[in-house]
Amino acid sequence: MLIRARPLGCFVTVVILLVILLRLIAGGYISIEGYNSDWWLKPNVYSIGDPLELVVNTVESEITDIPFGYYDLPFTCPPTPEKKPLHLSLNEIIKGDRKWESDYKLVVGQDNPCEILCARKTTREGLQTAKDLIKSGYMVQWMIDDDLPAATTYISTTDNLKYYAPGFPLGSVDPRSSRVFFNNHVMLVIRYNLVDSDKVTIVGFEAYPKSVSDYHCPGASKDFKPFEITDPPLEEIVYIPVTYSVYWREDAEIDWSDRWSLYINRAQLADSSSSTFHWMALANSVGIVLFVTFIVIVNLIMIFRNPNEQLESKENEDSSDIFNVANNWLRARQGFQLNRLIVCVSMGIQVMFMILGPLAISLSLTRLHNIKNSVLTIAALCFVAGAFMASFVGTWLKMDQNISAYTFYNPVFAVLCGSALPGSIMVLTLSLNCIIWIWDSTKALPFGTMVVFVSWYFVVCIVVSLLGGAVAAQMHRSVRHDAPPATTASDRKVLRRSRAISGKLVVFLAGLISGFLPFVIIYVELEYLYKSVWLEKTTLYYLYSFLFANVLLLCIVVCEISLLGCLVLMKLNHKFINDQNWRWRCFVISTGCSWYMEIYSLYYIFFIIHMTGDSAVFISVCYSFIFNVLCGLATGSLGYLTSSWFVKKIHRTRYTRN
Repeated sequence: MLIRARPLGCFVTVVILLVILLRLIAGGYISIEGYNSDWWLKPNVYSIGDPLELVVNTVESEITDIPFGYYDLPFTCPPTPEKKPLHLSLNEIIKGDRKWESDYKLVVGQDNPCEILCARKTTREGLQTAKDLIKSGYMVQWMIDDDLPAATTYISTTDNLKYYAPGFPLGSVDPRSSRVFFNNHVMLVIRYNLVDSDKVTIVGFEAYPKSVSDYHCPGASKDFKPFEITDPPLEEIVYIPVTYSVYWREDAEIDWSDRWSLYINRAQLADSSSSTFHWMALANSVGIVLFVTFIVIVNLIMIFRNPNEQLESKENEDSSDIFNVANNWLRARQGFQLNRLIVCVSMGIQVMFMILGPLAISLSLTRLHNIKNSVLTIAALCFVAGAFMASFVGTWLKMDQNISAYTFYNPVFAVLCGSALPGSIMVLTLSLNCIIWIWDSTKALPFGTMVVFVSWYFVVCIVVSLLGGAVAAQMHRSVRHDAPPATTASDRKVLRRSRAISGKLVVFLAGLISGFLPFVIIYVELEYLYKSVWLEKTTLYYLYSFLFANVLLLCIVVCEISLLGCLVLMKLNHKFINDQNWRWRCFVISTGCSWYMEIYSLYYIFFIIHMTGDSAVFISVCYSFIFNVLCGLATGSLGYLTSSWFVKKIHRTRYTRN
């Protein structure tokens, strides 16, 4: 294949720029999520007596999906004027973070047995808000030392080891009397490693909240009266005493490089039986792939063994012959529907970049302790890079519609292919954001962030789309293409036949069947991922290697099953359905896995976590639907490209050997 120097140079330039950008990020010359350049290479070292900043963030619950800013609550001590909100990265804004400097005084190596923070003046409405949040199981999120979360400490019942759960409860409810207590005192225990005689690194941040009715810090004592939230008179003002204590403890058993491993639920993710379960699930996925591969190979051998002998053994007008079907399909009328399909395929290619890119890069960043915060940044870069490939694929497919006029290049269509997904997500985000604003949730994006989204769309995606389309056009012109097949009298007779059954019914049943095995492959990791996102937000999911392997196997199975589905449609075609809209049929059949994912998401929301509240249910359902639609676009694009290659391969094999 001949490629002109200009498009090749453009393509190489884009690749080099992306590599340099990722190298700058990995090398620390550009900060990830606002961290310093050496953050993931070496720890922060503090000297004894140095001040340590405690950052307050949000309060969130595993029951509802609506977090709130810590300083937005009417019963927490407000910040003093010199304390400012911290600059947030894109990932933190999307997550709903609201980071602020706090008035908590932490000095490295110095214990503080008791410190009064404030006497919070609160009204009846403020107390009722606190009561409602405590009953909903809200957890307070604080952090120190590059976002190391304050953690509640647990002891695993399976191996007797300590593990951390990010956050600490806002309060507690007595299960017998239903009395509600507010945790207005917290004992902070900071664990450290000694680097030198007067230098330390932080390896743990533990929070032990308590409810106290006065300004005396209870310490380890249990002889104190708790602060109960009762219903005061309407006009009465209540003052909440807020105190804290700080203790520094050396811990030689925890190394700095392993400090984030404490945040993994050892009873579920780090246990040897759980690891064995993941390996067994992966082996099961490999078995499914090998089984489907065997079926595909057998069918391909039967088809391509000797097509000339197959043609001689059948009558020319036999429309069930797959070679004739391939010929008819390639000459089928192509119009506006095909243009819409090409746009959907381009969007699916961009989704694949957005999913596989961060997962692949995450495998090489296993030492990046807060990798969870870096995945979205990498996804954004891959999302922009995917615009180039989406425009490239869309332009190539568009120019393949009519090979006799393949030199025509439409830059508007190239921009549409590369920018359709970012534009759609932007519109959906703005629409959902307006609704979330009504509920006053921190999930709502600030106006400035929305302006950034719009700027990215018009400045970045459109430019990258034009570049991808131009490269595809130049490369397409330099490649030799087969002439479109000629239409015979027998073909015209076949095209006029009536349909015996509905093509949509066949596609629906085929989609249900073809989506089952891919869903089986991804089900295990999907369950753990959902559990981390919705059910157990205090556990951190970072089994990216298993997830990446299963996603790759999923892509392979989708391609293979789409090939088999295309073959089934070819055998049914003209005898029963006589449907020339095969491209859309193959695309829809390949989205079957996303159907099961959406059903499972709804089941998880309503029957596993029993989510309540109109706002929480609405946001969760919308987010899961958007995610599953994106996955459907990705698998559908893989299926269509595989089916299109298969049909062209059959046609090319017949006429090159005839």
